[in-house]
Amino acid sequence: MKPIYDYYGLIISFKKEASLPILLLAHRGNRFSTFSIGFSDGLMDAPKHIMGENELDAEDFSSFTKLIENNSSEIIKLWLDIFLYGKDHEVEVIKTKLA
Repeated sequence: MKPIYDYYGLIISFKKEASLPILLLAHRGNRFSTFSIGFSDGLMDAPKHIMGENELDAEDFSSFTKLIENNSSEIIKLWLDIFLYGKDHEVEVIKTKLA
């Protein structure tokens, strides 16, 4: 996984290899959730939750959802920078509470 955000210990990452739709994973300890971001006619589709076995608790899941909603354009730009352009990326530590 390629981590992009750290929100108070909730780590948001891309899947290790490039794929479309874009797969975002969030984990804390041994619990994790996954969302996919796809595209239709050049426009971003609504992110879709992919159910897993050991899902995040309600608070972390809500934070993950808000992070995707608030940062979707930045997430797509980061995916392009990392997988298309081969740029390095430092994990962004988010220290402000989500609205």
